Amino acid sequence: MTEQFRKAGVSFPEEDALELVLAATGMNRTEIALEGPSLLEPEVANTAAVYASRRLSGEPVDSILGWREFYGRRFKVTKDVLSPRADTELLIRCGLKALAGKKTAPTCLDLGTGSGAVLISILSECTNAAGVGVDISEEALSIARENASDLEVSNRAEFIRSEWYEAVVGRYDLILSNPPYITDAAMEELEAEVVQFDPDISLRGGPDGLEAYRAILSGAGRYLKSGGYLWVEIGYDQAETVQDLFVQSNFADIEIRKDLSGQTRCVGGKKPS
Repeated sequence: MTEQFRKAGVSFPEEDALELVLAATGMNRTEIALEGPSLLEPEVANTAAVYASRRLSGEPVDSILGWREFYGRRFKVTKDVLSPRADTELLIRCGLKALAGKKTAPTCLDLGTGSGAVLISILSECTNAAGVGVDISEEALSIARENASDLEVSNRAEFIRSEWYEAVVGRYDLILSNPPYITDAAMEELEAEVVQFDPDISLRGGPDGLEAYRAILSGAGRYLKSGGYLWVEIGYDQAETVQDLFVQSNFADIEIRKDLSGQTRCVGGKKPS
């Protein structure tokens, strides 16, 4: 399978082949190493062949399997939600740091929640927190609710249909968002498997890629508690422009954070007390 993927130009042939084989066999990495010959069983081989064919046709691994590992947990994904990427784990770490030391049960708002991965990860790590995830897509909200149930945080998570703050009430200790930030021009250059399998609404950020940030920052002050934090994920070249939007919205302690690969990935700030 790996050689097939390599010849076809799949970006990560070894990684993708291993993920699909693990799924087909139901084994973990250690079991695969010890019991490799069992892969020759007809049923397993047929399943693996179907997976390989779908991957060679351009379908992403996440779409084939129907789930994605994120921050140590498995999240259901479909064509209606953006599959959570490892890059977004930095957003979780920034959010958890903002909540550290809170003496009362903290509250979180996740704008554009999609699969619910961001909010659910925060609630899973911060076990006294509660939060609201909003999305304009009812299909996405259905997936988020299912993930919250599977990961046992439903009693602390609410998911509502809202275009940004439209249906939001109350104030929060933390607002998080991984919004659409790809420019219209860049959308035309995305890989086919991204365009075909990720929802356009989760990717497209308008002519300059900043439409979502303007909407988020325009209302953040009204929905953050005094001393609360806003953190957003950004594109690799958007740090300075998004930072300027934070400044214009009168945030304090503004930070730009880089991910493990050294790319600027998140911008955050604090609502002044």
